[in-house]
Amino acid sequence: MNMETDTVLVVDDESMVRTLVRRMLEPGMCAVVEAEDGESALRLIERGERAIDVVLTDLMMPGIDGLDIVTVLARHRPDLPVICMSGFASVSRSQLTVPFLPKPFSLETLRAALAPELARSQELRQMAVDDRRQASQERGASERIRRESGATRTGALDLVAAALELRRQRADPPGTS
Repeated sequence: MNMETDTVLVVDDESMVRTLVRRMLEPGMCAVVEAEDGESALRLIERGERAIDVVLTDLMMPGIDGLDIVTVLARHRPDLPVICMSGFASVSRSQLTVPFLPKPFSLETLRAALAPELARSQELRQMAVDDRRQASQERGASERIRRESGATRTGALDLVAAALELRRQRADPPGTS
């Protein structure tokens, strides 16, 4: 985990829960960004103003709820880990495909749930950096090949011009004109 770059988006309609989670995570584990509902959270992710490494969302919220967030992100941002939390015992965990954190939770439980997801996010981020680096190197190699083949063609054209000049000189030796 990299405390300077790891960021958790905490989505909960209760400001007290968001504040408590922030106090549990900052500054020792990661930075926290807050959203008071599902729509705000998805807009924040969509804008991409800040890299979000993990989304920690309440399941039960008015409007777009945590299950909606899980479903949308699984489809459109499968690289973004999500953890759900809820204080309702009636929540059907069988519907969830992501880790679940029952409320109330301790600092240790929260950090234990987040640590592997933050590590996974860092791994995915590094893979993306490596992929961009490799693509850049491949573009550079392709450009070099194009330049070199262009130089070779230019060299070939110069050789043809030199051959034509020799031919002209043989047909018309100096001092004979």
